[in-house]
Amino acid sequence: MRSLFYFLAAMLAFGVAWFYYQEVATQTATMRKLRLVAEDGLVIRAGTEIDDAFIEKYLVSQEMPLMLAEDFRWALDDNAATRINLRGRVFGQDVPSGSFLQRAQFFLTQENAFARRIKPGNRAFSIPVEPNRTVEKFISPGARVDVIGTYEVSQTEARSKLLLENIEVMAVGEVDSRGEYETRDRPDYNSVTLQASAADVERFLAEAETATGALTLVLRNPCENAEDCIGETVSQ
Repeated sequence: MRSLFYFLAAMLAFGVAWFYYQEVATQTATMRKLRLVAEDGLVIRAGTEIDDAFIEKYLVSQEMPLMLAEDFRWALDDNAATRINLRGRVFGQDVPSGSFLQRAQFFLTQENAFARRIKPGNRAFSIPVEPNRTVEKFISPGARVDVIGTYEVSQTEARSKLLLENIEVMAVGEVDSRGEYETRDRPDYNSVTLQASAADVERFLAEAETATGALTLVLRNPCENAEDCIGETVSQ
């Protein structure tokens, strides 16, 4: 009888200890969520595409108690699968530093993302080019360029004219992100897609029609006249 009492007491103690362990484990369990680095003034602009370089530089893992899972279920988990799925995603809105990442911040389709990258009042248009007249393969999506045309003055004289100044390259050939362009090892192309104001595009098309030679793209420093060079670089 005494042995049975000891056995039951031991089982009760074990049950209490197990229950206590589960409570402690629940309270100390953590989860990891993805968030942007908390850098003062940093804003990731709509149209920014996530690539490996972006993930390494701008994403951090936030550890928090598992008991808050319900409150933060909208935030993306920090795991290998999520990081893989983020590659190629494009922000559909401006996101400030310190924000947790969530699916609602991204475009669902690349086509919609590309169109949203066109700034208000601007128009996107494509022009045929020869790579050796566009700084070879150093022109990539996001680059800032000038477009110059050549005009024949006489049989022995030609002149050049600046047609567009400091405009964004949105795509090189069919590639519309710098990350993909680098991943493909800078593929060959015969056209570029640019964006400029509607008035500039109209004027450009009229003047380019009378150019006697191929158009030349001149590469600019992306930080020239940029108030926030970090933001300008990321948005490419």
